[in-house]
Amino acid sequence: MKNNTLANTVRIGLIGAWLTIFGILLSGPLGLFIVTAVQPSGPWQDAATYAQNYHPIQTLPFFCGFLLVGGYVVMMAALHQLAEERHKAQTLIAVVFTTIFATLIFFNYLNQTTFVPALAQNYIPEFDAAISIFSLANPLSLCWAIEMWGYAFLGVATWLAAPIFNRNRLERATAVLMIANGVVSIVGAVVTAWSLGWVLTVPGMISYAAWNVLVFALSILVVLSLRRRQKEETS
Repeated sequence: MKNNTLANTVRIGLIGAWLTIFGILLSGPLGLFIVTAVQPSGPWQDAATYAQNYHPIQTLPFFCGFLLVGGYVVMMAALHQLAEERHKAQTLIAVVFTTIFATLIFFNYLNQTTFVPALAQNYIPEFDAAISIFSLANPLSLCWAIEMWGYAFLGVATWLAAPIFNRNRLERATAVLMIANGVVSIVGAVVTAWSLGWVLTVPGMISYAAWNVLVFALSILVVLSLRRRQKEETS
């Protein structure tokens, strides 16, 4: 890869990694803090109660989630370009799994930011089934199954792309976290298949918090690894 092309690809990878960092923070702890402070939806009871307690601020984490998902698409495409020839086949597969992930999660977030709010704001009893099926406030929602399996597909993608980072200790640490994300995400999806409602239990929420820490650390290490490559290319 020519120097100019390589430098541009690294920049694109950095942009993607930074988008994931902002997306994780804004859709995770910061977004949830703001929602909790303004108008939490409360524990799920039924669609009518959800609609009664609905507030537009509850869509904030999902709007910010678009940054997270888009960031992974950008980052994984750049990592595929940066991969050594011997890793190109598996990083291409990683891009495909990232595309599946993005399609599923974008569908979920479109529901949470547009479809479900419209039903809640114009609530009539006939909307109960649709709200129950598509709202992530309901632990038995179809969208929770989509969410957990979507992130499992991302986990497969990061696992497959891990060998890209093999030049030094920092990169090898990055690879370890990419593999760890794969293992954790796949296990989470399997547990969800066994018991869908676990996602909003105490163990589920603890697991969600731990996953946020994992992917945040992963994104930071990707930034540091790509910056080191950037400096090496310009030195």
